[in-house]
Amino acid sequence: MEPVTMSTPESRPLDGTAAEPTPALQDTLRSALTYAALPIRFVAFWLATLLPLTYLPLLATGTVTGHRLAFAGLLTLNAVAFVVGHSYNPPE
Repeated sequence: MEPVTMSTPESRPLDGTAAEPTPALQDTLRSALTYAALPIRFVAFWLATLLPLTYLPLLATGTVTGHRLAFAGLLTLNAVAFVVGHSYNPPE
């Protein structure tokens, strides 16, 4: 009598590492992430562009002296928006 062998699907390592995704899957994931990041970069770009327009009225009315921490947060938000929105290119 011959031993019975069962075919099993390709097994994954038990150490918790995943197998490398195929190049097609990597390309799909990369383009999906690029597409998902587009609205975030769009908002960050325009926020970094328009946020400095609020500085002059805040300085002229003296609001900055009473709310220094809020103004520092506004400057920080502008800096973060500048970094995130820097690579924004509108789709053609």
